[in-house]
This record gives sequence, structure tokens and C-alpha cells, in this order.
Amino acid sequence: MKILHLSDLHLGKRVNEVSMIEDQKYILNQILKITEEESIDVVLLCGDIYDKSIPTIEAVHLLDDFLSRLNDAGKKVLMISGNHDSGERLSFGKYLFSKSNIYISSQFQGEVEQITLHDGDISVHFYLLPFVKPVYVNHLLGVQTDTYEECMRYLIEQMQVDTDQTNILLAHQFVTVNRKSPELSDSETSSLGGLDNIDYRVFDDFDYVALGHIHKPQAMGREHVRYGGSILKYSFSEINGAKKAVILTINEKKEIHLSHRVLYPMHDMREIKCSIEELLNGEIELGNTEDYMHVILTNEDEIFDAIGKVRKVYPNVMQISFENRKYMQSLETMEFDKHHVMNQNPLNLFSEFYKMQNHIDPDEKRMEIITSIFEEVDR
Repeated sequence: MKILHLSDLHLGKRVNEVSMIEDQKYILNQILKITEEESIDVVLLCGDIYDKSIPTIEAVHLLDDFLSRLNDAGKKVLMISGNHDSGERLSFGKYLFSKSNIYISSQFQGEVEQITLHDGDISVHFYLLPFVKPVYVNHLLGVQTDTYEECMRYLIEQMQVDTDQTNILLAHQFVTVNRKSPELSDSETSSLGGLDNIDYRVFDDFDYVALGHIHKPQAMGREHVRYGGSILKYSFSEINGAKKAVILTINEKKEIHLSHRVLYPMHDMREIKCSIEELLNGEIELGNTEDYMHVILTNEDEIFDAIGKVRKVYPNVMQISFENRKYMQSLETMEFDKHHVMNQNPLNLFSEFYKMQNHIDPDEKRMEIITSIFEEVDR
């Protein structure tokens, strides 16, 4: 059995106010071609299918077309929701789709859905867990879990996974290794304080964990607990890494072998640093001028209509910034301010912050409360 692991399509996304819908059509066509070339049997879509809970019409049509073509090609599809998705909207037609081997789990209803698929003598049990929060699980099941990890442990216990079988979990959560976070980009964030952390060892009963949520493809703790990554670069913090589709090959011995296919975008995302003169006169290596660009200009003097001039060379420029003496001086000021803040008394910082937010000084009672909190933290 051959399985393709994908996640974080973010259909309908706009990057720097540029619609990515045509880029997404291009990459999904490439993925369809890969499914044929690699003789893929099952496609996993691990959350953040849409970029918004209310997707655009173009995004809905694009997903409809993608699923229809996978179905026409005889591929089975397993799909879960992510934190960007609306569970209600993504679940539309799920019972009808299941008759065409398209299985959708977009809303946790009290137990994790299990789908068993067969290919000759190979049987694989897939567990579909859409994005969940402890507060929702607690309310639904009448339990008390305080963290995402406690919640996940509880849910897995309820699954009663038979470890003598081949088991694959689809999940969309923030998985860590000994509290160490995965590599993040600017296009995703984690919760403050690490409350959403789930240690990879929670998933030891599974032969493979197909994760969504983080945009850089990467393994967490062991090779078979893995983020598929987004299908496209959605921020300039991702420019140095290639996007890949993960392929699982399961043999008769129940061994899972991994391979990858690089995804090549219609427009790459790149950065370049130069003066406006070097750019306009072709004195630097331009690369593909149709790419989405962040151009860092080194000119000391102000440039009239800088973005217009850059567009003459890079029509799809998304962002321009400046790096010159004025920029370096502002960095030095920021470092000074940071050093100044780091050396201040925490009570003074709180007092300044409170006044900035409320336009009055904190009263004595509030200062007593915050003092006791700081003292408790220091213990």
C-alpha cells in the first residue's frame, strides 16, 4: 500500500495581499500527477484544508475539483480539519463522500473515527482526529484534562489501539520533543506558555503519525512522527526550505518505508539585497523575475516610488525593505531599548504597561496582587 501524506493546503490564502489561488491550482495539479506516477492508493489531508473558517468560493471550487479528480483516479482520501477550518463547513457531504472512498472527520463527536483500508494482504487502521482543544473534549465527555497533552493521552487510551496491527493516526496538533518545539515559520504560531505542547511519545502506539499544523516538513522525535508541511511557501521565513510530499510504502511485513517528492511551485519565494541601481541595470543575478520577491534595498537616499521601480524588474514583488545606515541606527536603538527593559524592575515594567493600557497608575491593591505573583514565581 502506498500513501501520500499532505497537510496545510490553506486554500484561498492571501500572502502580502496577493491571492495564492492560481499557485494552489498549479501545485495541486502537480500533486495529482505525483499520485499517478507513484501509484498512490491513499491520500491523507491532515488539516488546515482552507485558510479561513469561511472559505472563498474559489477555494471551495478548488477543493471540489481536487477531490473529484482523486476520486476519478481511484484514490482513497482521508481528511481531517485543522485549526483554520470550520468543522461544520468541511463536513458538508461527508456521508455522501464516504460512498466514494473520501472519508472526512472534521468535528470530534466523542470518539475518534477509525477507517480500515485493505490492499491485498495488507490492512491498515487509520484513526482520524480533527483539531481539538481540551476545553471542548472536557465539556463533551465530562472529563477534566488541563493540557493538550493530557487531553491527547486520554483520547488515545479510549481508542484501544491494537499494537499488533498497522495503525496510522491523522492529527493536527502542536507536537514537541522533550518540550523542544518544531521549527516554525512566520505563517504559523503556537500558544503562549506551551499549553498546546504534546510530546511525541504520547503516540508510541502508532506505526506512523501524519501531522498537520506546522509548515516546515519535519520529523518529531522519531522518523515516523512527522509533519507533512504546507504545500507552498506562505511566508518569506520559509524561503530556504523546499516543500515535499511524504510517501509511505507499506509492505507485507508491515514495514513502513518513507520517501519524498519535492513540490515545485509556479512562483518561488525569494529574497535579494542590492541597490536600486544594481537592480535596474542588471548588475546582479536576477533569477526568475516572475518569482514572489522580498527586495532589500541598500540605498542611503530616499527612492521615489521604490515599489514601482522594483516592479519593472520583478512584477510579482511582494515586499520591499531597506538596509542602510538609518536602518542600522534603528537596530541599535532597539537593542538599547531591549537592554533597558531587561534591566528594569519587573514591578516598574508592570506599572508602566498598566498605565499605557489604562491611562492611570495601578492602585495599591493591584500592586500588592502583582507583587505576590512575582514573589510566587521567584520561589
